[in-house]
Amino acid sequence: MEKGQLRERQLRILTEFSQTKEKQQEDEILTAKFLQSPLLKNAQKIGLTLSLPLEVDTSEIIAQLWVSGKEVYLPRCLPERQMEFTKFTYQTKLTMTRFGVKENHEPDAIVDNNLDLVVVPLLAYGQDQSARLGFGGGYYDRFLAERNLTTVSLVNSKQLFQHTIWSIEQTDIPIKNYITI
Repeated sequence: MEKGQLRERQLRILTEFSQTKEKQQEDEILTAKFLQSPLLKNAQKIGLTLSLPLEVDTSEIIAQLWVSGKEVYLPRCLPERQMEFTKFTYQTKLTMTRFGVKENHEPDAIVDNNLDLVVVPLLAYGQDQSARLGFGGGYYDRFLAERNLTTVSLVNSKQLFQHTIWSIEQTDIPIKNYITI
């Protein structure tokens, strides 16, 4: 299947799923599993997004990371499809981007791309090839290609594919660690 077609299909499926009790239950399971994950245990600086409604909800994860004294970093998009991570606290002022994502664009934002763990968002995950289908901008692939970071994706039942049904490009970075329900 073409990536563009699958993205459209997944966006539709995930948007519908986001309005169900089942999605909320899966988010709670994924949050609990992530917070108990060995990947998180030794990580101090964690990069993740403020999730969109169709993504696995990260709000409770962020709150628990703060409670446990860990540092949270949010991605922000830069020109030429580059990105970086900025420190996020409850005092951080965020700006809504054209993608509908909140980012820290304060001029004095603390930037740190040397993170212990990055939670990578996705529309679909192919188990057989550790393949991630993202939103189509290539921001994470470019970022991860330049760094050797530990990554994980939170994958709900609508995002999980046992067999990768989309083409994998040379520039697509596999996500070896994933947590699913």
